[in-house]
Amino acid sequence: MLHRIASPLPAGFNASGRGRPHAHITRLLWDIIYILVSLELGIVLLFLPWWRFWENNYLLYLYPQIRPLVANSYFKGFVLGLGIVNILLGIREIVDLRKTWKKGYLPR
Repeated sequence: MLHRIASPLPAGFNASGRGRPHAHITRLLWDIIYILVSLELGIVLLFLPWWRFWENNYLLYLYPQIRPLVANSYFKGFVLGLGIVNILLGIREIVDLRKTWKKGYLPR
């Protein structure tokens, strides 16, 4: 049976983030990074199936068995759908961040 080893928390550690001067800035930066990654990934997945690279890449030369799957229009639509979902997630996070900003939870 494995025993869990608990590491001691430093003195004055507060998991809620209160009392830490940079907790809001750190949260804001992580939110912005998440938004940017979601939007970038969404845009790439939106256009990736129609680039020339999609059907002519090294992976398809190594595994020609997956070429019919990659060339399938339904699979391309699936990848496009994932891109749309990522873009919508990024937009939703922007809306949530603006609401949080207006409520005053983040520094201005």
